Amino acid sequence: MIHDEWCWISDGHHPAKWNMEVDAALLADYGQGRTPPTIRFYGWSEPAITIGYSQKAEQELDIERCREMGISIVRRPTGGRALLHHRELTYAVVAPVSLPPFNRGLKATFQAVSEALLVGLRGLGIQGEINTGKQSSGSARSPACFASLNHCEITVNGKKLVGSAQKRTSKAFLQHGSLIIDADHELFTSLLKFNNESERGATQQHLMHSTTTLNQICDRKFSFEEISAALQEGFQKALGGVCLNY
Repeated sequence: MIHDEWCWISDGHHPAKWNMEVDAALLADYGQGRTPPTIRFYGWSEPAITIGYSQKAEQELDIERCREMGISIVRRPTGGRALLHHRELTYAVVAPVSLPPFNRGLKATFQAVSEALLVGLRGLGIQGEINTGKQSSGSARSPACFASLNHCEITVNGKKLVGSAQKRTSKAFLQHGSLIIDADHELFTSLLKFNNESERGATQQHLMHSTTTLNQICDRKFSFEEISAALQEGFQKALGGVCLNY
């Protein structure tokens, strides 16, 4: 339907710096004609925080506490706010901006990728929805990425399950995002800077009530491999039966 051959990478679990460098390299390599359109799934070998490309870590994060907890801080090639990565599956899609349906702009690209993710989630028995608007975070000061729900992000029963971000060049785009398997909101908010403890508590409560995880949704725990296989099938179906080369 949109391309007859993609590169498929099932990349296992790696440190944060490696993960972000690979995503950035895939976008750069595609722009130079060295790689085909690519779908990559990966995990995180230890907890880490990524920040958006324009976010100032020293303003948003408690650097000393991150150091004490052994939490590395890495800048993403995409925008957005801080996100704690650990028990999740992260996806990355790199493809030309000229390729339908991605050639209809930013929102259409988010929509197409989210539809593929939804098909994969259905394979796990999860009925999600695509957010069609933009909701207030409930805490405008919050540096936490998952505190806001943006256009075309995926929710289940009104709660955010998948957060995504995108970077576009003149030739290609990189979209990556987190499918949360389990979360530790208390740890995450303890690593962020707030004006006072009341703000910290409000953000923690907001995350608890406005987001969800695979473990919360389902009555059993899925393995990383099982989730990856379901999402791979979802992308194959949603992208018109494309061939995924390994």
